[in-house]
Amino acid sequence: MRVSKEFKVGLLVVLGLLLLFVGVNFLKGGPLFGKNREFYVNFGNSSGLQVSNEVQLNGLKVGQVLSVGLHPSYADTIQVKFSVDNEELLIPFGSKIELISSDILGTKALDLTLNNDYSSELTFYETGDTLKGTIAQSLEEQINEEILPLKKKTEELISSVDAIIVSVGAFWDTSAAYTIDESLDEVRFAVGTFGDLANNLSVLIKKETDMVDKILNDVGEVTNNLANKSEQISNTIDNISAISDTLKDSGIKSVIIETKNTLAELNGVLGKVNNGEGSLGMLLHTDSLHNELIETNQSLQNLLDDMEANPNKYVHFSLFGRKTKMN
Repeated sequence: MRVSKEFKVGLLVVLGLLLLFVGVNFLKGGPLFGKNREFYVNFGNSSGLQVSNEVQLNGLKVGQVLSVGLHPSYADTIQVKFSVDNEELLIPFGSKIELISSDILGTKALDLTLNNDYSSELTFYETGDTLKGTIAQSLEEQINEEILPLKKKTEELISSVDAIIVSVGAFWDTSAAYTIDESLDEVRFAVGTFGDLANNLSVLIKKETDMVDKILNDVGEVTNNLANKSEQISNTIDNISAISDTLKDSGIKSVIIETKNTLAELNGVLGKVNNGEGSLGMLLHTDSLHNELIETNQSLQNLLDDMEANPNKYVHFSLFGRKTKMN
């Protein structure tokens, strides 16, 4: 069978297109055969992320960015679609995607961080699910964060140097020099005054030296007297200690306790007397005994009056044995 030239040309064109498609897909990092799993992640800013940028896991490429565009439902959100080449790589729920700079030139990449919390049963993302995304601080932002405080301090230092230069310039001004001369005169006067004060102080110290010596001698004598009387002081302290021990051993505490108990009993008795209890209480609080004494006294008085008025009724004499009739 003879093949025509047109068929050969067409076959070569198809093969060339197929090889071109495979080569372009290979250069982009896509698989030669089969289909990768695709996931989504949302960011507030793309930060220069482009299609075909890498998806990394612990620094190893595991996929690539497929598309970068606006979210279909939220115009202020960037939606990124990426693929994962390894079919055996399972992404558990709670994993995160971070938009990072992969090199010093600022090439962007997606850094996958898997959730390794095995405390509970894990479930995994399926193709088409959306992962949680964050944006890492860029190198420029880090540099600015470190440089800005240094810049502010440098500006403050320059301002301080300018102020010092202005002050030095004013210092060497004519009016300033005149002011300095006046200040030096005042310093000289102050130094002279201080010298006079030092001389007066020296004279005063010389005059008071004898008095200080006398005071020190008196203090020395007092110290010597105390040293000489130390034995007597010790004896006195021993006597006081002996008296204290004697009082301690004399049972004064028990005497005080007994006295306290006696006073308590006396207070109880007085309380009963005040309440009218007992013979003494009844005597103090009841008028019957008083009234009976008054009645007895009155009866005795009446008897005495009657005996004085009629003595014959109680005492009689009979020389002949005759009795007087009593009425």
